[in-house]
Amino acid sequence: MVPRKNKEEKARMKREKSASDTPGLTPDDSAGLGGPSDMEIEKQAPDTVAPKTEEVIEALTSELQELEDRHLRVVAEFDNFRKRTARERAQQEMRAQAGLVKQLLESLDDLSRVSELGSHDHDAAAILEGVQLVEVKLKRALEQLGLTPIEAMGQRFNPELHEAMVTVTTDQPEEDEIVSQELAKGYLFRDNLLRPSLVAVKMYRPGSDSAKAESENES
Repeated sequence: MVPRKNKEEKARMKREKSASDTPGLTPDDSAGLGGPSDMEIEKQAPDTVAPKTEEVIEALTSELQELEDRHLRVVAEFDNFRKRTARERAQQEMRAQAGLVKQLLESLDDLSRVSELGSHDHDAAAILEGVQLVEVKLKRALEQLGLTPIEAMGQRFNPELHEAMVTVTTDQPEEDEIVSQELAKGYLFRDNLLRPSLVAVKMYRPGSDSAKAESENES
């Protein structure tokens, strides 16, 4: 059995050695030397993590607010652009209509002169000449704006440009689907169909009674 005195001596020497390895630590303090326990670390962790979490939340909130402000600015800019575009389109349409009216003013003046001729017992030839003059000027003004008449008489029927109102039978196969009469002239406006020509179209029917009667009348 080891004497009690030897045990106490060994413990004292161990404390002195620990104190010599750790500056500022006395032998009596070495008895309580040791790192923090796991429980103490868990208690200290929330104090060190909490400030970082608050900083992250604050940064995300600031970024979200910035995105919302940017979104509102984009919406406002688009709304202003839409209104400005609609206003400019309306102004362009108004200028185009004003230009058309201005082109027709000269023809309107001529029509007024023709009306005055009719009210002062002028002969029919003078009135007809005035009307023809108005027609020429009006056509010229509309052609300058992009109006183009569609040629129909003697042309082969084109469903994209012509609208058949009447069919006329013929015994001549080469006359099949040929426009024989123009009931109303059609027009293109800047290469777009404005109104189709209303026409009568020949249809080939060999030996038909109507075709024979038409040929007999012509003879």
